[in-house]
Amino acid sequence: MEEQDKILEELESDISNILEKELESTSALLGINVGTPEGTKIANMFKKSIKMTMGEITAANSSLVFLSSKMLKDSLNQDVAYNLITGKDRIVLSILTGNITMITYLNRELAELEGLDSHINRLQKLALQISAIIETSDILKEEIFKGLKRAIPNTLVLAIITKDGLPIKIQSTMPEPILSAMVAALYNLSGVLLESGMEYSIIGGDNGSVIIHDLDENRILALAVPEADERKLNQIIAKIKAIIQ
Repeated sequence: MEEQDKILEELESDISNILEKELESTSALLGINVGTPEGTKIANMFKKSIKMTMGEITAANSSLVFLSSKMLKDSLNQDVAYNLITGKDRIVLSILTGNITMITYLNRELAELEGLDSHINRLQKLALQISAIIETSDILKEEIFKGLKRAIPNTLVLAIITKDGLPIKIQSTMPEPILSAMVAALYNLSGVLLESGMEYSIIGGDNGSVIIHDLDENRILALAVPEADERKLNQIIAKIKAIIQ
């Protein structure tokens, strides 16, 4: 993870400069947060501080665009272009590209006065610009999902979810919301029983096991493997730790 941290640090510096210019040039724009589809935080910038942390925003937005994308694909067989949420004073616009998730906060009155279409088009172009920068970096090669699939090729289920039980990225035949809710419930119950934070747990069967592992302050990892041998499970956990730490 040290290599990933170094890549993220360089990316954050480059992308923050772009975000700063965008915020300065658009009065209706209140803030922007950029992350990967797996919920890895990259960069953000806000005109005023907000209650949520950068990690919380990134994880929540990755989950939002994942669910929105799945809903649109399943109902209309179309790819998602953006997700627009309108409140009394604010508008939240989320955009998904192949490489990033981007969430932007807009002053509703100013954005509607200037025209929402113009803001959507402008911010979609910004997302593509940032996505192109991400594509030329090595950050995507370091993503946890890909790393685990390479390191543990016999994985049957692989899921990254928020600690609130929302799916971020999942490979499973089980419906994503159900799997996410179950993993989050097991994680939280384990923490209650330990009376402290859980590092990992194993649900063992005769011929397979499910491993639930703490990922960071906002995310949980879960995977199912056709292994029941304790020695082999310990090797898998060691691989997980090497990738996420």
